Amino acid sequence: MKYRKLVRLLQNRRAISAVISNVILVGAVIAVSFVVLFWAQYRSSAYNQEYSEAVDSDIAKLKERLAFEYIFYNEDNDILSVYLMNCGTINDTTVETAYVSTSSGNLIDVFTDITLFHFNGSEISDQDLDISEEGYFVLSSFDDLTVGTSYLIKVITGRGSSFEQSFIA
Repeated sequence: MKYRKLVRLLQNRRAISAVISNVILVGAVIAVSFVVLFWAQYRSSAYNQEYSEAVDSDIAKLKERLAFEYIFYNEDNDILSVYLMNCGTINDTTVETAYVSTSSGNLIDVFTDITLFHFNGSEISDQDLDISEEGYFVLSSFDDLTVGTSYLIKVITGRGSSFEQSFIA
């Protein structure tokens, strides 16, 4: 008797198709869940990498320190010489932009093509200042500077740090 019920159950196509459809559905759900799991793992590792790079960049920016050693304006040929020293704790500090303005903040000129020199006059080959390295750059064509007047120079580094110093022409 039990044998007949088992045979009848196996021959019932509706019961078998329900089992097969459930197995297929469960398999599809498992496959999709693995795809979502791998995608989420990939995205989280990518976000972690981006966050790590951003934090490292911010830390490097905080470690940058430039000290203005001397600023000299030569009124005969309208040249401003700016002497700097990297007193921070990170190498490869570049000078990307220099702004010269009046002491009240009115912009006089912006310089983006800056060449660094050693104190002996030779050009710094890698165009950056390492820890405790000194150098200078020259800004020319100042018709607007008045001797004896106070001005402000602002230097922006390659990492985005800003350093400023007042000087008297």
